[in-house]
Amino acid sequence: MNMNGLSFNGLPPIELPFRFFISAPIFAIVCALLILFSGETMWASRWHPSMLALTHGFTLGIVTMVMMGALLQLLPVIGGVGIARPRKIVFVCHSAFVLGTLCLMANFIWSSSTLTVISILLLVIGLGLYIAAVAFVLLKKLSQGESIVGFRFAIISLFFVMLLGVLMLNLSLPTAINISSLSTSVGRKSLTNTHGLIGLVGWASLMIISVSFQVIPMFHVAPSFPKVISSYLPTVIFVLLILLIFKPTIIISLIMLIHGVFALSLLFIVSKRKRKIPDNTIRYWQFAAVSLILMNVFYFFPEAYLADILVQKKVILLAAFYIYFYLVAVIQGMLLKILPFLSYTHLQQLCLTNFSAMQYIPHMHEFLNKKHGEWLFYLHTITGGFYSLPFCFLLCFGCFQ
Repeated sequence: MNMNGLSFNGLPPIELPFRFFISAPIFAIVCALLILFSGETMWASRWHPSMLALTHGFTLGIVTMVMMGALLQLLPVIGGVGIARPRKIVFVCHSAFVLGTLCLMANFIWSSSTLTVISILLLVIGLGLYIAAVAFVLLKKLSQGESIVGFRFAIISLFFVMLLGVLMLNLSLPTAINISSLSTSVGRKSLTNTHGLIGLVGWASLMIISVSFQVIPMFHVAPSFPKVISSYLPTVIFVLLILLIFKPTIIISLIMLIHGVFALSLLFIVSKRKRKIPDNTIRYWQFAAVSLILMNVFYFFPEAYLADILVQKKVILLAAFYIYFYLVAVIQGMLLKILPFLSYTHLQQLCLTNFSAMQYIPHMHEFLNKKHGEWLFYLHTITGGFYSLPFCFLLCFGCFQ
């Protein structure tokens, strides 16, 4: 394990990031129950109330929840400085964010002005305070440049995602502030697409890409990413998101291609690792990388050879695949590695005052059974396969029409 340039002196108390990590699977269960009781009608449209609730349950309750906890832990390790007053800030941020996300999901299903206002207030408090606390650290001159630069772009993106989300919720209020002209000129659909794209790519993917530059060489004794990838790829993605308002179709195509380049470089780096032993986290990284490449193939596949339903549902399919096959896959894989590592590291630090207790610390692999990680990976792959099977059939059917 390569620990060069890392600092473990400023780690926050372990219960703080774990609050976010524990909340994510609870939201996954909530999302599963929502799918179970909503029926097949929720899949008819991306604008269906249950689909909107499910989408935000996944993106906020699972993806963003884990990333908030991970960034809280990564800042002091990679940058050497953690957020100030972590206990108080995390208590407010986590509580407000959990309640705000639940209220938002409920608001999509049972639309209510009261729920809308409560959702706005709680999410602004939870996300706003978190962004301010992290931004205060990121404004400092920190070490480990490539990852920190990516974190800065990601947190800026999260800020704009929050602003756009608040704007759209505000427009749904009967007593909304007089910004209806903005809604008319830009269009709710365009605003929603921008909100989603900045959230998925600018916040979630930039975080994953930036984290990968550090954790893959660190955990898997792999070579560093090529300098051109680690130095320029996050910046290029962020600049493209800024240019999104001018040529959205071209920009999205470029973003897809850049993700393909990242996927290929990721597969190459992983193949060059020194410890080529079976590892569930590596499987998840490889699965996510291959998924990104296949998404590129689907995106650039000539629409003349696609079944009509695939053309009509192309945007929602790509978004669903991007979330489940890429974002959620990496998150699950990283948690399998991060949770034992954090548990071992914190216990090791506690033993500094009593070295005789060091012998009782379990081995890192004993914290989480490897078999359980394998089952999780296989279940993720199988469920994704069953979800994709009808669309693969339609893709083949369209080619032979």
